[in-house]
Amino acid sequence: AVADALGTGREEPVHTVRRSRVTHGQPVAAELLYVPSASVPELTAIESPSGAARARAVLRELQRGDLERRESAVELGSAGADDAKELDRLPGAPVLVVTTRYLAGGRTAALSVATYRADTCRLTFADSGDVEIHHGPQTRAS
Repeated sequence: AVADALGTGREEPVHTVRRSRVTHGQPVAAELLYVPSASVPELTAIESPSGAARARAVLRELQRGDLERRESAVELGSAGADDAKELDRLPGAPVLVVTTRYLAGGRTAALSVATYRADTCRLTFADSGDVEIHHGPQTRAS
């Protein structure tokens, strides 16, 4: 399924980085970042660390690449068990899911699936199509 989402059309090794975002001590987002090994070729040439050090190494190598652009999609969803636990919510709580595809060299260099607590963020959309996520006090539509 990850190979399909990355658009590689084949199974290839993929680095998975799980990150949490916290604002003022409150969890606001859980993110899974999928990075095909081909996007970070230098990582295979070095002795790869594990855990948080490996995640930092993957992110560092990805940032060294020539990312050309990104495409984002936003959808409403409900928190699955893992995300709910990480976000300090009950399973099924409303969330915003932002899927971002980072492109380089005409292919997907990385895919991010970020799940945000719907009660702690506001999205704004720029003319360029970029999505900005702001964390702050809870606001309600009137």
